[in-house]
Amino acid sequence: MLTQRAIACGAALLAGSCGPSATEAQFDSANPAARLYAIERAARAGDITAAANIVEQLDSDDPAVRLLAIAALERLTGETYGYLHYNPPHLRRPAIRRWVEAVQSGTLPQTTPTTTKALGNNG
Repeated sequence: MLTQRAIACGAALLAGSCGPSATEAQFDSANPAARLYAIERAARAGDITAAANIVEQLDSDDPAVRLLAIAALERLTGETYGYLHYNPPHLRRPAIRRWVEAVQSGTLPQTTPTTTKALGNNG
């Protein structure tokens, strides 16, 4: 009985320590929480240089990641390019292509500090 309990506790500890931490804030993390954290951190900092990484998240399987990604991009640029996070993939692709083209061509609009405050960034 004690051995089974010890094995179960050990397995639980190992399982919990195997995944990446959500506070690592990495766009390429397998952990959606870490990607969400990276997106939020970039948006709060007004980091337009993170736009390419955020655009990649528009194609995520996780709807929460997609929602936060488009909200962050809109906060940073004032634009959505018609992207709707809840659309099925075939309807999201044209908007994602527009985002990719804007990033690659260097034509991303940027919000001004006044616009950013209006979008909810007060600090």
